[in-house]
Amino acid sequence: MSVEENKDLVRRYFEDIWNKGNIQNEADYVAKDILVHAPPIPGTPPGISGPIFIVTSFRAAMPDIHLVHEDIFGEGDHVVHRWRTTGHHTGAPLFGVAPSGKEIALNGINEFRVEDGRLAERWGVMDAVALMQQLGLAPSQ
Repeated sequence: MSVEENKDLVRRYFEDIWNKGNIQNEADYVAKDILVHAPPIPGTPPGISGPIFIVTSFRAAMPDIHLVHEDIFGEGDHVVHRWRTTGHHTGAPLFGVAPSGKEIALNGINEFRVEDGRLAERWGVMDAVALMQQLGLAPSQ
């Protein structure tokens, strides 16, 4: 796949899975044996079950979550995107915190390696401290 096709794969993945909630389509975008380096949630299962667990957790807690790509670029079989999400914590508990109804904003960066038209490997970080502050689990600045 070309760099542009790889970038489009990342865009389509987040639109379909994260923004629209079509989790049943995960295998259309993600390799069944994806390697996720440093998952953002402790206890995340390996392989494709990991990304499903992550998106399901956040969508359950914030049903109106919406992800926007701030930057997206690539080279070869790698795509990097800087993202932000917003959503209201009106659903399930998030990291053990009961829903508050408050808007939660998250920022992060992912790097993906694409293989055979699927996301095969992921490295990423999100601003976990800001999330914990918004949830009341860490002191605000």
